[in-house]
Amino acid sequence: MKQFAHSFLILLPLAFGGALQPACAHYLWVESPKGAPVLYFGEYDEKLHERSPGRLDEIRSPRAWTVQKGERRELSPERQAERFVLRGARTRSVVVEETGHAVRDWTQFGVGIVKPIFYARYLARPERAVPALTLDVLPADGRFDKLAVYFKGTPLAKAKLEVYAPNGWKQEHRTDENGRVALRLPWPGHYVVEVTHLERTAGEFEGKAYEALRHRATLTFPLTHGERAMESSAKPRPPTAK
Repeated sequence: MKQFAHSFLILLPLAFGGALQPACAHYLWVESPKGAPVLYFGEYDEKLHERSPGRLDEIRSPRAWTVQKGERRELSPERQAERFVLRGARTRSVVVEETGHAVRDWTQFGVGIVKPIFYARYLARPERAVPALTLDVLPADGRFDKLAVYFKGTPLAKAKLEVYAPNGWKQEHRTDENGRVALRLPWPGHYVVEVTHLERTAGEFEGKAYEALRHRATLTFPLTHGERAMESSAKPRPPTAK
């Protein structure tokens, strides 16, 4: 019986691992299925989409825009059960900003008392875009496998990137001194790239003091062919028998 109880206590954290994940691990990201683009809050790599009523309501008033030739056109996010639908998008280049999130005490996770700010960008093609968000992730050299991270329009060196593949595969990178990084993209599908930057600026929001601003941004993009598919198609084929 004691052995059973000991085993149960070991397995309990494993069984409820998702529930024990820190709240500060969540982020926003945009996907673009057929129809209007949609905005999710949760964790793409864990297939976690927060719902309303529930934690999706922490995202109070996201603002979204389409971006075309450097010009913004504001959209009207519509809250649904587990996402926001971004109505009115005429292009597949979308940016999102959420500044209304409440101050959080994440001291137990080593983050401190912070004011979270979320950003998200979706690009259907690796276009040569310019930074439009305070923390922004963009293709470099017109390619998705080369990215650049900007904070307030300046390249952000040594930034940590988390890259989530459509099948749940994950990779981590650090930007170089120019804010750039090269990726591996083995499979086709939607990729989400996520980066966090802590700005040591104290302040107050809705009567609550915070020690820093915690900026968290994502870039989502689709790949029709991954590296492996492209590599296999590029290999010479054996000659056919005559």
